[in-house]
Amino acid sequence: MFQHPNSWKGATSLGMGERMKDTTKLREAIVHIANRCSEDKKFGAVKINKILYYSDFYAYRSLGRSITGAEYQHLSEGPAPRELLDVRADLIGDGSIEIQKRSYFNSVQHRIVAMRDADVGVFHDDELAIMDEVIESLWDMNASQVSDMSHNEIGWRVTNERETIPYRTAWLSTQPLQPLTPEQIEQGKEVAKRNGLLG
Repeated sequence: MFQHPNSWKGATSLGMGERMKDTTKLREAIVHIANRCSEDKKFGAVKINKILYYSDFYAYRSLGRSITGAEYQHLSEGPAPRELLDVRADLIGDGSIEIQKRSYFNSVQHRIVAMRDADVGVFHDDELAIMDEVIESLWDMNASQVSDMSHNEIGWRVTNERETIPYRTAWLSTQPLQPLTPEQIEQGKEVAKRNGLLG
C-alpha cells in the first residue's frame, strides 16, 4: 500500500551517442494523471511531478521496476522527471494536452489538462493501480504540502540541485528501526534453518 513515505532502478542517464530513451510510458502517464486529476483543484505542475515521482519509486520498491523509466532530478520544489519539459512540449505540440493558467490563492497554477484519453494499454495493471493509488493518497495535498513531503525523501536529501536521484534510494528510510517482534525473530530463525544457516 502506498504511504506518505520517508523512504522509497531502473533508469540511468544516457551517454553521448546512446539511443534516446523511449518516453511512451511517461507521455501516457502524464495524460492518464491529468485525466484522473481533472477534478482536483490543487493539481498543478508541482503536484504532477510528485505523483510521477512517488508512482515510479513506489513501483520500483513494489515491482522491481519503475513505471515510466524517467530519470528524476533534484529541484528546489522536490524531485521531477528530467524529461518532463521536453515530453510536455511534445504533448502540447500534438494536441494531447494543454497548459491552463488558473488563479490559485495568491499564485498562478500551471495545470495540465488532457485533451484525449491515455493509451493505458502501454501499462501493466499493477502499474495503473500504483498510479491511481498515489493520486488518491495525494489528492487532498496542495503543491506546498507535496513539495515539503518530498523534501523528506532520502534521495532528495542526499543530492544537490539538478543531480539525478538514484532509484536505489527508494529502499532507504529516515524512520528509526523498530525492534523485531518475537514472531519475526522466530520466523527469521526458521528461514535460516531451512537455508542451512543455523544448526
